[in-house]
Amino acid sequence: MYTKYAGQVFCLLFFLGNNLFINAQERLISNYTGELNIKLTSSDEKKIEKGIEILIEADKQLSQAESRYLNLSELELKEKISENYEQALEELKAVSELYKEGNMSIHQVFKEKCETFWTRMKKVQHFAAGVEKGKYYESQSRKHMLMAQQRRDQASWTDRYEYARVKIREANELENEAIRDQGRALQIYTDYPVEYNYEWENDITLEEVYEIYKNPAVNEPPEDIYATVDTDAKVDPVLMKEIIFKVQIAAHTVPLTEEYLRIIYKGGMPIDMIYEDEWYKYSIGRFTGFEEATKVLEECKVRKAFIVAYQDGKKLTIKEAIELMEKMQ
Repeated sequence: MYTKYAGQVFCLLFFLGNNLFINAQERLISNYTGELNIKLTSSDEKKIEKGIEILIEADKQLSQAESRYLNLSELELKEKISENYEQALEELKAVSELYKEGNMSIHQVFKEKCETFWTRMKKVQHFAAGVEKGKYYESQSRKHMLMAQQRRDQASWTDRYEYARVKIREANELENEAIRDQGRALQIYTDYPVEYNYEWENDITLEEVYEIYKNPAVNEPPEDIYATVDTDAKVDPVLMKEIIFKVQIAAHTVPLTEEYLRIIYKGGMPIDMIYEDEWYKYSIGRFTGFEEATKVLEECKVRKAFIVAYQDGKKLTIKEAIELMEKMQ
């Protein structure tokens, strides 16, 4: 049963505050343990046990990183550039990846079972009407996982231990909610076609779900790292003329704020946005030569950045752009 593991799993998630990190065991148990009544296979139980083992190891490594940080001198804490400070920060970032791995392992169990439900419905050509709440909770789970990854990215890019600590805490909380929501969706699918009033804490009513689907904007992520943009806006006229090269620094299925983008790219060039193929794509520079774009790519220091090319509002491959330029010359 899921409830056999839920208390152990969520008690491993750490919450950092004024006292570095606070054990929220009682609150987590009251929030999540006992919510679900789902039978798991032995294979599923092993995956959850593996996730628990990873979280235990992350908890141990977190203690080591915190211990190293607490032993830093006042000068090291002030300057934030000593070897010990950097080592503590790297240990903390490694901990973040462990927590992510453990949480994902548990989340994946519920996600795969939800996918199995929809595969079964598709095979019998059944659209499973009446599970709108399940679909809502699945969408919430995806959103929380997406937001958690944003926090982990922020933690991985920063050179400040304290900032990384806060972002890792936030990521864990969001992954915590994602597991809860995916579990709730699975419970609804497991009980289908019967509908129950589960009386979950902070549960949503069917009426509220219907209203959300009527107005998709209600279901947008919080605006702390996301932005609102006009997806119908015309492509920049500059992109309608000659072939230009740009350095793409980020892309997302939801719009991002300038503040967050400046965490990714710390340079001074303006950041352009293009909504293309249901993706918000962010880039810097407008170059008429590939060599100039390459130089900026090397200097921008953005991991996974790459060069893109456009002509007449149409995206070209780099090979196509260079061949066209050679013909034009």
